[in-house]
Amino acid sequence: MAQKNSSTRSLVLTVVGALALASGLYLQFGTNAVSSADQQRCEKIVLDTYGNSEEAKNALLPKCNEPGMVAMMDAKANNSSAASAAQSIASANQSDVGSNALNFGLIGAGIGLLLGGIGNLLRRKK
Repeated sequence: MAQKNSSTRSLVLTVVGALALASGLYLQFGTNAVSSADQQRCEKIVLDTYGNSEEAKNALLPKCNEPGMVAMMDAKANNSSAASAAQSIASANQSDVGSNALNFGLIGAGIGLLLGGIGNLLRRKK
């Protein structure tokens, strides 16, 4: 009976670990931190502001999928003060850091649970 309970527990750990790992990987790599509307607005601001400079466009357009870049371009378009722009960029980056911490936490916990569950299952079979 104890072996069956331990085997069930190992299987649950493995499944929960796989789910946590899959969730963390999806959130980190399968979703955008910036909505498509925000990204398009950022790209429009970059093109309107730096339309004559290929170098600036090539450097800035790929970064429009980052929250800090969107906040910076919004601040530029609204002629915000430096302090206000810095505050909005910092706020956007801070939420991005929190999101990354959650995603990587899920990935790490998932790996740990998955390896622990598989290890216990393999040990029980011997």
